[in-house]
Amino acid sequence: MTAQASSRASGRRRRSSFDDRLRTTPKGWALLAGALVGLAAWETAAQVIGRNGPQAAQVMPSLLTVATDGFVGLSNFFKGGFGIEATANGAETSALGAVLSLVTNGAITVLRVVVGLVAGSALGALLGFLVAGLRPLRYGVTGVAELMRMLPTLAMAPLFTLWFGATTAASIVFIIFGVMFIVFVAVTNAVRNIPPETIEYPRTLGVRGVRMYTRVIFPAVLPEVRGPLMFAGLVAWTSALASELYGIQSGLGWMLGETLKFSLVGQMVVIAIVYSALALGTMRAMSWGVGRATAWND
Repeated sequence: MTAQASSRASGRRRRSSFDDRLRTTPKGWALLAGALVGLAAWETAAQVIGRNGPQAAQVMPSLLTVATDGFVGLSNFFKGGFGIEATANGAETSALGAVLSLVTNGAITVLRVVVGLVAGSALGALLGFLVAGLRPLRYGVTGVAELMRMLPTLAMAPLFTLWFGATTAASIVFIIFGVMFIVFVAVTNAVRNIPPETIEYPRTLGVRGVRMYTRVIFPAVLPEVRGPLMFAGLVAWTSALASELYGIQSGLGWMLGETLKFSLVGQMVVIAIVYSALALGTMRAMSWGVGRATAWND
């Protein structure tokens, strides 16, 4: 191996090591280890606090209580169907009812997140490209978008419920609101940062208008908006949870809000675990999709 080849290989190794340190997506074993540490810490705290009396045990229940009473108690949120009667109609609480409750309400929340995230990302990207390409629109929209981005988004959830009612539409519009301005600002900045030669060379070959955006600008900005897109995914999940806390009668956020009213900590823990698992799954799927779209840049 020549000295030059050896130097290139050493550079690749150093670059790979640097990339590994920057990697923010945890590996599967790290997630499992973190979950086990968290459960062990919870059980230790439950045993220590639980010695102070029965009320303390309700505030910090043991993992056994969470897995039994907390889990089965979630069947009270099942509204009936699939041959299973709702507890509101006199049926007993059951593990199957709890599973069906988590599956149906989890599916509703996932659907709201996916629709709001896709629509918000599409609208934000479209507005970003329009603003980047049209100077008058840039002057009129950029300042407003920056101000809207600074608003405390989660605190505005009740306002959307007031405008659109306690409906799925209110939840989705609220998610779109939270996602759209993040993607808009990211796309606008990414277009601004494209090197001039990236656009000038295709232009000399006759590439213009829509083809310039679809063939050159859109692929060029994808690597830079990858991070903001992942952040928008997290905002979509938190926005969904916030919107479901106010009046909507379905979804994991609704279940969590009801358990908060009666301090049912065991049920809260189960809902939080399911919520985290669903959010992690969708974020992993989103990361895979964005990674595939920007693989050419790696």
